[in-house]
Amino acid sequence: MTGCNFRVATRDDARDLGAMHITSWREAYAGILPEKMLSSLSAEARAAAWAKILQEPPSERSTVVYLAERDGAICGFGSCCAQRTENLKDLGYDGEVSAIYVLRESQKQGIGTRLFSKMSLDLSRRGFNAAALWVLRDNSRARRFYERYSGQLIAEREDVRDGAVLIELAYGWPDLKQLNRLVARE
Repeated sequence: MTGCNFRVATRDDARDLGAMHITSWREAYAGILPEKMLSSLSAEARAAAWAKILQEPPSERSTVVYLAERDGAICGFGSCCAQRTENLKDLGYDGEVSAIYVLRESQKQGIGTRLFSKMSLDLSRRGFNAAALWVLRDNSRARRFYERYSGQLIAEREDVRDGAVLIELAYGWPDLKQLNRLVARE
């Protein structure tokens, strides 16, 4: 992977992050989520949500967003925080990877792995011992990525959005130190 820089996002990145987030959703979920749902997504609303997250004071429990940039444009991002799902927290997964997206044109270049590594190390440095994330069951590409790094299926849930029934699976890593070693080898 060449020509890609990684850094922590700031509030000033919210607008571009919101636009990239919507683009990546439309790429990743075409054929998985209803077209009506994807076409109704708003970059402005997503940017506002990111602005709110990025203005929160840093703490060991706050959300940290990592950006991958090429030629000054965001081509990937990942976010991590304290676990927000109670039943996963009860299972010992105290950290969470809340998002990881790479634009299609930038995939297969190690960007997702680098973002995943940065988040895993970040969570470890903040004192978290384990991490989990949610992924749509039908998102086979993302599932293969997490399985490549020894993600274990630990939970399933059903969510109804805009009349669509979505099945999400939780992948977990009970030992962040082991995950750090796995992603560092790439």
